[in-house]
Amino acid sequence: MIRAFACRTTNLCREAVRIHGLSPITAAALGRLMSGVLMMTQDLKNDNDTITAIVRGDGPIGGITVVGNAQAGVRGYCHNPTAPTSYHKPGKLNVGEAVGQGTLTIIKDMGLTEPYTGQVELISGEIAEDLTYYLAVSEQTPSAVSLGVSMDRDGVMHAGGMIIQLMPDAPDELIEWLEQRLGGFPEISYLMEEGFNPHQILDLLFGDPDIQYHQTTSCQYSCPCSRERMERNLMTLGLEDLSHLAADPAGISLECHFCDRKYKFSNHELREMIAQLSQK
Repeated sequence: MIRAFACRTTNLCREAVRIHGLSPITAAALGRLMSGVLMMTQDLKNDNDTITAIVRGDGPIGGITVVGNAQAGVRGYCHNPTAPTSYHKPGKLNVGEAVGQGTLTIIKDMGLTEPYTGQVELISGEIAEDLTYYLAVSEQTPSAVSLGVSMDRDGVMHAGGMIIQLMPDAPDELIEWLEQRLGGFPEISYLMEEGFNPHQILDLLFGDPDIQYHQTTSCQYSCPCSRERMERNLMTLGLEDLSHLAADPAGISLECHFCDRKYKFSNHELREMIAQLSQK
């Protein structure tokens, strides 16, 4: 009658900070969204399925894009990776202010003719509340989402989250019991600072000696970009745009938003692509 997911994402959040040079506030915002998307991907059925979450806000971060896959790999970036850090109170980052007002869009690409897309207004910009609202409104799944990224002067100390979902046949007394348990439950960041792992967090919440864990999966920061993929993207531009790029004798350099890898294409390579398109 209840499904539960919990994750520890400390290392992959550290990798995102290393790649993008994130400020504390953007590390927290991106880390929360990556953690949430990772848990949502566990519903994907096929290896090539993906979930993309796009936050667009009027705060200094500007926007966040995260993509997760069925292998528990995730990648993401912020529009302004060095947004200034602000606090609700000492030690409590004000992510909502940095994100601002705007929208959350979820795109599920599951190999169908068209991907499923749902969009909601941001409730708080704190990410967890916004994902909770999305799941309730767009997927009609009553959920509780808790996400946390704790920082110190050296970077990410702990990161992770949990998602608790009620199944359709959950009785009212179970719903009331769960609401009471969640009402006084500690924050994810605090629990991880105290040494709790994802299994122990769920153990603490449910207090059930017969709790069953159906799957445990390793997660990682993962970007599938490659020179071949960048070349395919260039080919989709068409003859006119490729010809415009090929006018520069020095060629062009492309950079992946997710991992900051750079790919150089010479003028000769661009003209070979033009020749291939002309033949088609």
